[in-house]
Amino acid sequence: MDLNLFRRSPRSRVNAIVLQTLEITPRMRRLVLGGPELAAWLSSAGVREPAAWVKVFPPGRDGRAYTIRRVHEAAGTVDIDFVLHGEGKDSGSVSDWARIAKCGDQVGIAGPRSGGFFLLPDSKWVWLAADASALPAAQSIMENLPHGIQCQALLIVHDDEERQLVRSPARLDLQWRHWRQRAHTLEEADLLLTGIGELDGPGQAWIAGEAEWVKSWRTFWLEHRNLDRQRLSSKGYWKIGGRDHRD
Repeated sequence: MDLNLFRRSPRSRVNAIVLQTLEITPRMRRLVLGGPELAAWLSSAGVREPAAWVKVFPPGRDGRAYTIRRVHEAAGTVDIDFVLHGEGKDSGSVSDWARIAKCGDQVGIAGPRSGGFFLLPDSKWVWLAADASALPAAQSIMENLPHGIQCQALLIVHDDEERQLVRSPARLDLQWRHWRQRAHTLEEADLLLTGIGELDGPGQAWIAGEAEWVKSWRTFWLEHRNLDRQRLSSKGYWKIGGRDHRD
């Protein structure tokens, strides 16, 4: 794959229309976006790459990055899943807009951009860690893995109601944990990793979510497990106490 081609892919802003809304979990809402401009935009390089993301621009609000959950070729649409924050009071965020968005609403999107996951040819296993904000990206990766590859995933959600059905051709070993149970130290991380089995042969890790949590896992893999830096991708999607964090 020519990664430079992906990075040079068009990022012009296009108009999209909300065609359908789905309540995936109490804290996750899916918007199905379509329209003629978006359908034409689907030919852009990188749109179908696992964990690719776009920036979403609701009318009158600042844009924010969200993963393309799924592309529907025949319909010319994309699914984007939004974590719903807070108690429903409109603070002007994209999440608040997604909570109340209805069919026919207009929204701008720009992208795509790389989600940082490229399967290396010699990888025998993939290890993923994602909190709720990165769960759509992790699901996209797992659904696109080759048949039979070993995949272990640590998925952090608010509570049991936020668990989702995960499908993949890989040999999945999933561990769901609540946010309050996330690992904070190297020792806790080691115990979590030990709890989901052994990883044999060369592999790679992909981590995304809250910035400090991601940083701790990056340290764990690089310094405690001595994983080659070329085999690790990590991205802080948000930061506790911050808004529109960029990593």
